[in-house]
Amino acid sequence: PKLVNLNVGLFPNIHVVGDAYQLPYADNSVDAVHCEAVLEHLEFPETAVTEMFRTLRSGGQAFAATPFLQHFHAYPNHFQNFTLIGQQRLFERAGFEIVSSGVCVGPTYAISSLIIQYVTRYIPYPTIRKMAYRLTQLASMVLRPFDERANRHPDAHVIASTTYVHAIKR
Repeated sequence: PKLVNLNVGLFPNIHVVGDAYQLPYADNSVDAVHCEAVLEHLEFPETAVTEMFRTLRSGGQAFAATPFLQHFHAYPNHFQNFTLIGQQRLFERAGFEIVSSGVCVGPTYAISSLIIQYVTRYIPYPTIRKMAYRLTQLASMVLRPFDERANRHPDAHVIASTTYVHAIKR
């Protein structure tokens, strides 16, 4: 009930229309920030993370999930994907202390979604495209349960679809 949903446009379930580069909040006034699937769409993500830091109270927490191995997906733009280390450094440079970080969505999804993008975009023969699509979906369903285990592996981030950073403003 205390969640305030901010977005660049007035879409359903949006409470505040605002810009990540100039958050419409006073300094040190926000308890927590949840930023999911946003930073890759910003040309200057460091500015947005600095804004998060500015608006958070001391002890305020930030959670950000960003794609690593994902296909291009414009909304309205897609500028970059992030390695886990790159995402950690982005938050550290803004002044945050990293509490935890890791994998949100694992390698099975990363691999299958990239194959599906390839199949649907580049296989010109509809029958072969449909068959390859279905085989990829089937393989994904069979392998998906292994992601839970794979996500706990120390180097899971090297082929993950999505990683996260949980940070705090001291």
